[in-house]
Amino acid sequence: MSRDVSDELNLFSLELQQSLSPYVLKQLAKKVGFVQRSSKYQAKDLFALCVWLSQKVANTSLTQLCCCLESSTGVLMSPEGLNQRFNP
Repeated sequence: MSRDVSDELNLFSLELQQSLSPYVLKQLAKKVGFVQRSSKYQAKDLFALCVWLSQKVANTSLTQLCCCLESSTGVLMSPEGLNQRFNP
């Protein structure tokens, strides 16, 4: 990756982090039904899975996504539980 692209991605990442604070993500996740009640699963963890941890969410199995989520955040979720969050 070229230096310019890397710098642009870093700036974009910082902007996202400032715009999408954990509180804002939590409220948005509740509003759209991604998170329905307080639990060990936080909106920021699932957001990280979709945006930062897995580049091919649409083509990755739910089992693999759950493994990725657990290895990066320590959150253990079943494939069915993850599917329910993607399809409320």
